[in-house]
Amino acid sequence: MKKQIKWLALIYLAAVGSLLFLEVIHFKKMRNVSHQIGESYELISGRDEGLRLEVEYRRFQYKVISYVRGQDDISHADVLTWFDIFWSRAYSIASESSIPDGMDKQEARQLFTDMRIALKEVDPLVQNLKRGDEESLAAIHKALEAFDARVTQLAVAIAQTRVDEAASLQEKLELALQGIDTLLISSTGGGILVLSMLGIEAFRARHAERKIKIREARVRFLAEHDSLTRLGNRAYLNIKMKEFMKEAKANDECFHLLLLDLDKFKDVNDTFGHPTGDQLLKNAARRLSGIFRSEDIVVRLGGDEFAILIKADMANIEKAVSRVISALSSSFVINGHEIHISTSIGISTYPDLSDTAEDLMRDADLALYAAKNAGRNTWALYKHSMSVEIKHRMGLEMDLRNALNNEAGGLEVYYQPQVLFNDKNESLSVIGVEALVRWFHPEHGTIPTVEFIDIAESTGIIDDLSAWVTCQACEDAVLWHKAGFDINLSVNLSPHQLNNRYLPDEIFQVLRKTGMPANKLTLEITESAAVHNTKAAVEMLETLNQQGVSLAMDDFGTGYSNLGYLKSLPLDCLKIDRSFVTHLESNEEDRKLVRGIINLARGMGMKVVAEGVETEYQVEFLRGLHCDVGQGYLFGRPMNKLQLIAMLERERAQQNLEKAVTNSDTDKAQKTNASS
Repeated sequence: MKKQIKWLALIYLAAVGSLLFLEVIHFKKMRNVSHQIGESYELISGRDEGLRLEVEYRRFQYKVISYVRGQDDISHADVLTWFDIFWSRAYSIASESSIPDGMDKQEARQLFTDMRIALKEVDPLVQNLKRGDEESLAAIHKALEAFDARVTQLAVAIAQTRVDEAASLQEKLELALQGIDTLLISSTGGGILVLSMLGIEAFRARHAERKIKIREARVRFLAEHDSLTRLGNRAYLNIKMKEFMKEAKANDECFHLLLLDLDKFKDVNDTFGHPTGDQLLKNAARRLSGIFRSEDIVVRLGGDEFAILIKADMANIEKAVSRVISALSSSFVINGHEIHISTSIGISTYPDLSDTAEDLMRDADLALYAAKNAGRNTWALYKHSMSVEIKHRMGLEMDLRNALNNEAGGLEVYYQPQVLFNDKNESLSVIGVEALVRWFHPEHGTIPTVEFIDIAESTGIIDDLSAWVTCQACEDAVLWHKAGFDINLSVNLSPHQLNNRYLPDEIFQVLRKTGMPANKLTLEITESAAVHNTKAAVEMLETLNQQGVSLAMDDFGTGYSNLGYLKSLPLDCLKIDRSFVTHLESNEEDRKLVRGIINLARGMGMKVVAEGVETEYQVEFLRGLHCDVGQGYLFGRPMNKLQLIAMLERERAQQNLEKAVTNSDTDKAQKTNASS
């Protein structure tokens, strides 16, 4: 019996020792697993360090451009802050350990070396950057443009390396966890205490793994979804587009890509602020999501652009598009403001019209462009014929941008004379000119003014074009003044410029640069200009007027001005629209209207310019009403600066001849009187 007890005790001790040995091994494995889980978590957490470098690089570029061009209320302190952030990020990942294994070490080190040099060159430019300093902006862009593709390549390489390493660790974790599960089963005989310890450790390991998987899912969601609207983003659209194309090929089906943006969304941001604009985007996203089915894909591409992938026949597509236009045209009430917008939609079809993902996006974009040109708040289905027409228009847009920076681009300022109506004698003398832009395209010949002005307004370069005309015209006017011609210059302001709070500074800069006297410049604003902030616009115009710049209301009588609006503006002149002058001989209503406008201007202390004067009758009628100045084909069509100089020289020669004749007649009369 004692022997049996001894053997049982030995067996029990051996079993306990074995279990203890297994538990020690198990404990080491669990520690190793915990360590690997921590490494995996760090890898997943650090996968974005390269992406953050690129994002902060792009943000720095955006802050610099916005500050120089006066967009989004960016201050110089904001620019310096983001420059420091980008600088720190570039230096923080420049160590050997941060360079991904899949990337050439020498190339990466050279990238950081070049970047350090470039940042040192850019630093003084950023420190001394001023608003409107396009030269420094160009220098900064030139110094950093070489890193655009390389920074993106580095960011992608770092992110991919982290993902690959995390996936490798994940496989090892799965194998280790399987071994742990086996060990747990084999050690159940070790007692409740041992099982409890193993169970707690296993629970901790599983919990850590679940946290990693949850974080991975969250990272994946953030990478594929828009943070503002919670819709999918461009990356998500690309993934789903490939899936749709694969299914369409397998099932011999088709699908459509709808590309839309919100018309005049920028006006909402400028008028009510970006928080209201963001809320508008959220509300618009909710309305879109409510229209389409769960199997349809609704994404936000960025800004005010959305895209939808949908499988349906053309009849149902038209119904869906009509619902979208109706839904987004209905008013939005945000922060107590009732906001009205509209939308334009372009549609492409796979595979009937577009057979690749790139073609789908390009063709939908061309169709969207066509919808906007058709008047907005409508839709267009891509057709092959659109490519030629829209590419021509897009080509003109690019050529127009180039022409603003290239004398060979064909842009030229023409001038139409303005003559003074003199009550004392019949002579009419040129006292001023209105600057008008013309475009003689090197390949397409003369481009109609209405066409390229429409392109400039729809693409947002009208301000640049107006600024170019102002500068060129002032340079020419200074040369006329030096030649002895006391000529006033009138330049049209675009409606967009009245919403630019830096307009006075820009005009004064042109005057200083060209030497143009402020009292010889008249800025013309259109009566129907859409001004977002009337008070701010009036303050800007008053600033210009106080420095001697004259202000005129162009095309008066065709817009919606009221007397209160006219009274609030510091105007010096009203210009009667040509449509009222043309029919003065035959239309009594036009004669009454012109008479009323002149009396109104006189009562408000303003002078009057009549446009579209083409007959002597119109001259006599206007002179009889004491109209100050006339402008029209009777006095001269728009002409280039050389033709204008020749005209002014002829007029001066004629005036000199008339003076000589008058003086001769006077001398003869005096001699006759003396002899008698």
